[in-house]
Amino acid sequence: MITNASQGTLYKALDIVNERYGGNIRIKELTYLSPKRIQFTLSVHNSRNSGARRSRIGRRIAAACYHVHGHFFDALFSIEPEAYVRVSRHGNQKITKQAGNWQDFNIGSIMRPFMASEACECI
Repeated sequence: MITNASQGTLYKALDIVNERYGGNIRIKELTYLSPKRIQFTLSVHNSRNSGARRSRIGRRIAAACYHVHGHFFDALFSIEPEAYVRVSRHGNQKITKQAGNWQDFNIGSIMRPFMASEACECI
């Protein structure tokens, strides 16, 4: 969920990110929670193209990878420095222009760790 940013700001950031990822990134499930709070999901048009996430075994997933999210947030904060993001899967972590972006996290298990930054072909 993002706060202090408009839908227009999100789509400007998306345009910036799509320059890097060949137009393959999209916003899905955009929901207004209030005039300045928007819940959304970054995804890909084609899981075989740039910016798509992969499973531990290499299967393509129709979701945006760790790097897409990091570049998207960088673009967003360059457009709207007062915006911030709450990421629920990290215990409601707050990401701002000053801190929180590009923090890697485990998407595997305790026994078989698999870092988000490894779940794509960007590296």
